[in-house]
Formats: sequence, C-alpha cells, structure tokens
Amino acid sequence: MIKIEISTAMRKQINDYHREYIEQISLPKLETAILGKRMTKRHKFLINLFGNTSEKRKNSLINYCVSADLKDIVDTFNSIFLMIYGFEFSDLENHGTIIKAVRKELNSILNYAGFNTGAKLKSSAKWNRHEFVTSLGVKVCPYCNRQYITSYEDEEDGSRTTADADYYYPKVEYPILQMNIFNLIPSCSVCNSRMKGTKNRLHLYPYDDSSDNLIFKIPLETGERVSEIIIDAQGRERAKASVEVFKLDKVYQAHLSEASEIKKYTQEYFEFGNKVYEATYGLSVPFDIFSTWFSFMGKDILAEPLIKLKQDIFIQLKGNIKK
Repeated sequence: MIKIEISTAMRKQINDYHREYIEQISLPKLETAILGKRMTKRHKFLINLFGNTSEKRKNSLINYCVSADLKDIVDTFNSIFLMIYGFEFSDLENHGTIIKAVRKELNSILNYAGFNTGAKLKSSAKWNRHEFVTSLGVKVCPYCNRQYITSYEDEEDGSRTTADADYYYPKVEYPILQMNIFNLIPSCSVCNSRMKGTKNRLHLYPYDDSSDNLIFKIPLETGERVSEIIIDAQGRERAKASVEVFKLDKVYQAHLSEASEIKKYTQEYFEFGNKVYEATYGLSVPFDIFSTWFSFMGKDILAEPLIKLKQDIFIQLKGNIKK
C-alpha cells in the first residue's frame, strides 16, 4: 500500500470543487426528499441525520461528503438509524425491506452514479469522478503498486477513461459515505473488482497510513536468483488485511526476475563500486553506475509500478552488506 500525498493547495481545491458540486447537485435532492415526506420514520430519520433547517441540512450534507473523519460519520449514521428504527442498519436478514428503502433514498440524494458525468459548476469548473481522480495526481494503484491508473479525456467526443474509485467503506453498507472524497480511493480494476470485490475488511488506508506499513523483503540466500518475495506486515492488523484482501503475497511472486536483477546489481555495486564494468567485463564506462542501475531510488513510488518493491529490496540488501 502506498500513501497518497496531496499538497495543501490541491487538497483545498478538491474540497472546494466537491463542496460546490454537492451544494449544487445533491442539496436540492435532499430538500425535495425532506419536504416531500411527513410523519414517517424515514422522514424522521432524514431530519435527525441532516437537520431540521435548510442551513443545518446543507452543513451536514457537505460535512458527510468532505470530512476526513469517516468513522465519526459512520458512528453518527448508525446511532441515528438505531434510534429511529430500533435495529442496526446491518441487520439485512431481518429488516431487508426497510434497509434497502433507506439505502435507495440516500442513493437518490447523493447519487454517486451521476458523479460519473458530473456537472459544470457555477464557478465554471467541471467536476466529476474523472476530474477528481485526475486531480489526485496518482499514476499507479496505491493498493498494489503494480498497475498504471493513468487516464485521458477526449474533448471532441467526450470519451474518457479513468481509474476505478474504490469505496474504503463499501457503499452498500455505508451509503452515507458514497460521495465522501476521503472514502473514494483511486485504484486499478484488478484490486478493486477482482481482489477486493465485496470484502469488507479494514485494510490500510492510503490517505492516512504510511507506505512503510508494508515492507518488501527477499530471503538472504546464496546465488543470484531470488526464490521468494516476502511482504512484512510488521504485526499490524490492517497491514495483514491489505496483504490478504489484495493477495499481495501471491501476485508479487510474478516479480522474482525484477528482484533478482536488483540483488545481482546491488551485490556487484557494493563489491566494485563504479569500477564494476571494469572488474567484470574489462570495460571502462563513461556513466555513473549508481544512477543508471538504481534510478528507482530517486523516484516517487506513486509515479511508476514496482518502485516500492525495488526500493525496499535495495535498502534491505544494502543494510545487510554494510553490516
């Protein structure tokens, strides 16, 4: 898992655009839902969840969509639902009809599906899922660091492609978070659909958790060939969950050749330094060996696939050689 780093200026711009979008698109839907229902439990639930005045509802709605405190929102939602209905929102087996109706109501108000198309804001900015994901500046899936998730948009025909947006808290269980920008994680389709799917486990959270919660290692064995790539979760439960949910320990075995190359180069470099070609091949080369062989050490781990793997293995081998 790779932490997503966003500048203060870009975070403010994202928040401002999203706040404007929610106020322009979702708030009218909320007001229609509130004013169109009277003396029902669902009406009471919406009033308690969002507020009993238009100003309170606006502030609550925006907070549910731009606040970084996802747990607080979930706790608020669950406690209000329990207070009004007398059972947990998760009790689908016994109260499926009511839960599905509330979920449908929130889907209509927040309307994540409509965010795919988005809207032109009153400030003239265009805001949709594609613009949101692109503004994060993430080129590689933060869950696996193996797949590019770059995107494009064709202004002429309107076609575009973008990364998947994974719900950290799944939409079906936490519909109140479906338009929260801190609950939307750009990811590759393999991690989002094939690996995670409908699994609901609290794995590492790319907006907050450090990239070093998971460390790649190789066995310190003789020979050039690396036999296994080990992923060290360092005893952390959410880190273990990331390995298991996204099957990182399995998919990374496809990169033994890359790990073997780093092992070979590292051993040769620390034995011969910049004279490695002269020592091994009798050649004098005009370029800096380190910057050529280990260019990945100066790269952003979210800019290119497998950079975290390469950096971790180099650091491990360097530390072992220096002992």
